[in-house]
Amino acid sequence: MQVVAITRLATPLDSAAEALSSDLGLTVYETRLLLAAGMPALVRRADEPAALAIAARLRASGHSVVTFGESDVVPASGMIDMRRLRVGPGHVSLDDRAGAALPFDDVLAFIPARHRHHTETSTATRERKFSASRALISGGLVTTTTVKGEARRATEGSEHVLYAFRRSRATPWLLHEHGSHWSGLGRPLAASSIENFRLAVGLLRERAPRAVYDDRLLSRKASPERTEATGVAGARTVKTSSEGGIDLLAHVLALWIAQGSR
Repeated sequence: MQVVAITRLATPLDSAAEALSSDLGLTVYETRLLLAAGMPALVRRADEPAALAIAARLRASGHSVVTFGESDVVPASGMIDMRRLRVGPGHVSLDDRAGAALPFDDVLAFIPARHRHHTETSTATRERKFSASRALISGGLVTTTTVKGEARRATEGSEHVLYAFRRSRATPWLLHEHGSHWSGLGRPLAASSIENFRLAVGLLRERAPRAVYDDRLLSRKASPERTEATGVAGARTVKTSSEGGIDLLAHVLALWIAQGSR
């Protein structure tokens, strides 16, 4: 399947929503909701002929549009992980991956973003409580009853990441705020992971001045994906993450930047 995304509107949002609704087969209200989330906006998923026809109509109205196959998107889990990066004068290498190198002149775009996570754990509980009715019926021999319930615990978390997309279209590289080793920066380290992450981002941008830096996804929220896993008996953990949605939006931005570079 193909995805159609608008990367820049040619007209103000309200007038664009009214004009685009018929092209997208949506109500004006639904179209406005799609566009109000910000650019890029994923507006249609369809087979290739239909997607290309929709994209042509949108471009004819002056909007900037990209189309791509869903299978073309590299998920974060498939990118080259920079947790043990070493920054040299001409490229980034990895202490845990011999031979891997990211030449600075091959970096098309740095796209910072945040991956948000939500975890909810439900655990079955059993508690003995005093029961006046049972005490009365049993003549005081049985004074308690078992009450079954459920305890829930929810946690929220987020992590800054930096996508590095390449001019050669080779596999993107990804820098994580958490779990990374910063000694390879060759700079005095800061006290916190976010400070070291920002230090790394600044150094990478300094070494790759031709790379576009687009930070619009830092404040963008993507629809969370849900995965469900059952642990020990009586407990269930449900996790949701925005990672997949942010991966998709970052891919759209990289395609748009590549189009402008050409």
